[in-house]
Amino acid sequence: MRIICLGTTGFMPSDTAQTACYLLPEVGVLLDAGSGLYHLPEYLQTHELDIYLSHAHADHTSGLEYLFASFVAWNIRTSSQSLSEESIGGFVRAANASVRKTSIHADEATLAVVQPKCHELPFKWCVLQTHESLPNNGRLTHFIMERNTIGYRLDWPGHSMAYITDTVARPTAPYVERLSGVDVLLHDCHGPDALSGLMERIGHGHPLAVAQVAARAQVKRLIMIHHSPFEELDYSADLERARQIFPSIEVGYDGMEIDF
Repeated sequence: MRIICLGTTGFMPSDTAQTACYLLPEVGVLLDAGSGLYHLPEYLQTHELDIYLSHAHADHTSGLEYLFASFVAWNIRTSSQSLSEESIGGFVRAANASVRKTSIHADEATLAVVQPKCHELPFKWCVLQTHESLPNNGRLTHFIMERNTIGYRLDWPGHSMAYITDTVARPTAPYVERLSGVDVLLHDCHGPDALSGLMERIGHGHPLAVAQVAARAQVKRLIMIHHSPFEELDYSADLERARQIFPSIEVGYDGMEIDF
């Protein structure tokens, strides 16, 4: 199984990174749909998607507006036909069919905000269930975190991952036990330890606390994501100390491919 990081920054895109979007191409699952979704045609393997939203902020949902265009681009990219006046209609029809088959999964509060913004797109809008079935005998579970964002855990026989964004990293928080033993943890890490108070006020993590979460949950790999687009919030100087708590730390970047 692979995770492809299509967008790893938060708040707004930058010259080096797009906002939150993570694809599991083999099973057609997308975690959040920020501006990183524009990378989707490069990696898409399925004619439809199940998209799981963590919350309604634009840096996690803006890409829904151009999912149709992404399907068109993918159809052109993968077709044996060249783009022409005669072939474009077929590419558009196929993209419309894919949009109609795509399901957007979120809690009721998120759907209430996002669905009206995308009213012209015929997605299937689905309220999150306690357990969601995934292809290849997988299962997705969700849990509510601080500030009412949704965290996700995805399990298949022999491998697992979790996705945590837009929450304060607290090693004693209830969500930490839901991460226990996962192979890969994608966790929000927005700014440096020196500004831990600011990170807490704006609902994000910093390296020391995120490392403590990973250590307490006994995960195998930690990928730090949802970086601030502002250079003033760079946390690279804190990584050495964080790795003393949890050695297996990597910093996510756009285009990163993670096998688990």
